[in-house]
Amino acid sequence: MAVFHSLPRSSKARWAAILLALGAPVAVTHAQQDAPKKEISDKVAEQFAKIRELTDAKNYDAALKIIDDLSRGVSSNSYDLAVLSQVKAQVLLTNNNYAAAIPPLETAVRLGETYEFLEPRQLQEYLMLLSQLHFQVAVSSKNPVEQRPGMDKAVEYLRRYLSKDPKLTPESQLYVAQALYQRATIDEQNIDTQMLKEARDQAEKGLLLSIKPRDTFYVLILAALQQDGRDEEAAEFLELLVKQNPTNRQYWQQLAFTYLNLAEKEKNNPDRAYDWNVRTILTIERAQELGIMDTPRDHFNLIGIYFNIQRFDQAVELLEQGLKNGKVESTQRNWELLASSYQQIHKEFKAIEVLNEAAKLFPEAGQIEFTIAQTYYMLDKMEDAYRHAVAGLRKGNLDKRSTVLLFAAYVGYELRKYEDALKFAEEASKDPEAENAERLVKAIRDSIEEREQALKAKAF
Repeated sequence: MAVFHSLPRSSKARWAAILLALGAPVAVTHAQQDAPKKEISDKVAEQFAKIRELTDAKNYDAALKIIDDLSRGVSSNSYDLAVLSQVKAQVLLTNNNYAAAIPPLETAVRLGETYEFLEPRQLQEYLMLLSQLHFQVAVSSKNPVEQRPGMDKAVEYLRRYLSKDPKLTPESQLYVAQALYQRATIDEQNIDTQMLKEARDQAEKGLLLSIKPRDTFYVLILAALQQDGRDEEAAEFLELLVKQNPTNRQYWQQLAFTYLNLAEKEKNNPDRAYDWNVRTILTIERAQELGIMDTPRDHFNLIGIYFNIQRFDQAVELLEQGLKNGKVESTQRNWELLASSYQQIHKEFKAIEVLNEAAKLFPEAGQIEFTIAQTYYMLDKMEDAYRHAVAGLRKGNLDKRSTVLLFAAYVGYELRKYEDALKFAEEASKDPEAENAERLVKAIRDSIEEREQALKAKAF
């Protein structure tokens, strides 16, 4: 979720009037009978020209020294201190020293509220700026624990600002929504659901402020729904977004992911899970018609969903087409998956055809030959099974050589190719994990001996 990382230029621009007004006559009024006067003392007024001169020259340290010296010599509840605090905050902001600008600005707001030194409009501007400053300083830290106090202060000033029911610009409205969202989700293990709702409400208000609202408002509403676990509402909202922005790849991806997540949530309810999986499929296919979600990974994910809902015919068809037209990555594993899929729908000869094609693409892959051998074996085609098992041993690159050796030995034994079968069985027996290898060696040797005895008997 994006956050508000810098102060808007308008916030800084509003401060320019402070320095421009330095040295100008100030009207004397009384907020209340015993309140300090709303007027600048001669001592302070005399230094304004010097402060302006130094700030114009960007000699901020010297200007701040004069301000600090003057502040130490005035009353803690005086109008002098209120104005000096505003000027100090402005100098620090001009120098991009956000954290240091907060204390003097808070002093100005405190005195301004207490003694009505500030006009309502100006007070509102300062409350918003204080919220933004606290927020900016908070997000500069990557540690959520360190962020929390600043976030809390940002929300506190924001609530005071909003209590006056201001008319917000789209920019300000976006900040309000983002600040509330950021604070609500600062601890992922303990989401503040009430503040999350506030953030969503504020973002929804932002949609009404312009004919073409910023996409950020939509993203924030969506993020709030997802954080709150309201995936069905999020899906409905994303359907609206893809309708309004059909070329936005991210919206399509999020919509598909949301439907897939809903299917996972309903895994114990097969009918509901099936419906959500179908919606996922339709979403990906709709996106692909627009040239979106059209990568080999996307196509493979689509095929996987078809497999999950046991739509094997469609899955196999898409997988085969994808391997041939490049929409699915042509890897040995994917070709083996296609062959296995044909076996699952009882099309063994088609599986062999696929494996033979794969063997041409991956001529060093003995494992493919072994899979062909196993398939022929299940079809009771022993000669073909033996031939491909031997080819697998010759090529190598097997998952486990001793397994293939035992297979070739057994099939060779069945075909009475005893000498070759014995060679394979003896090699397999060197692997401690090759079960029954010794028994097979013995059986082959016994058969060879029986054959020799039979030949001797026949010779006599």
